[in-house]
Amino acid sequence: RVRIISISSICGALPELIPRPASWKSGFMVQGVLAVLSFTALIIKRYQETPRRPVNVFKFDAAKNGIGAGLAHFINIFISVIFAGKTDPCPFYLVQILTDTTLIVWLNFIILRKVEQHIQLEWGLNVASGDYGEPPNWRRWLQQVGVWCGVVVGCKLAAACVQWIFVVPLGQMGTIILSPLCFNPHLELFIVLVLLPLLLNAFQFWIVDNYLMSAPDSYKKELPSFPGMYGSFPSVEQR
Repeated sequence: RVRIISISSICGALPELIPRPASWKSGFMVQGVLAVLSFTALIIKRYQETPRRPVNVFKFDAAKNGIGAGLAHFINIFISVIFAGKTDPCPFYLVQILTDTTLIVWLNFIILRKVEQHIQLEWGLNVASGDYGEPPNWRRWLQQVGVWCGVVVGCKLAAACVQWIFVVPLGQMGTIILSPLCFNPHLELFIVLVLLPLLLNAFQFWIVDNYLMSAPDSYKKELPSFPGMYGSFPSVEQR
């Protein structure tokens, strides 16, 4: 028998609030709405760009960003369920999203640049994120999506291995953070499943877009950056 799992169905208080079939439907609906609302951060970001990315390039960047975020989301669900065992996974999920939007977002950047450079040096294949050719083509985008998903999965699994060592204190930390809300399960669910993911995912989309895009030199000068942020590095011939 196939068991359907979503964030809304794994949190301990929800089954008491909504019948199980409705919780699945409501959970997927809430997650979809949150994804759309968080994704609007990228649209706002694009309209603030000078010069503005072409629509086709922006679509490729945004889709790549969204695929990575969706992948990380389901990995977070799996990790939270494993860590929690028979207890409430909500504290562990909270720890996961806090880690994703702080440590992991920068770890992804570092590993992505290293992997891009390694692939170019070893195989002469340009997978620099955001460079889709002129005109943009699907093959280069798919190559970059594969690299990006590999980085996301690798970083999440590495972080999970470290977190497993400290699973007890991490669970306690998540419980302490949520303890002021224990008197109101509805409020706890709203904050853990709606408010925090909305704010943190929007922030994460914005930051990740900065290093998944390929910006022209004139644009790079106007953005906060550090070496290699926009995926431009010498070709094999130049090296």
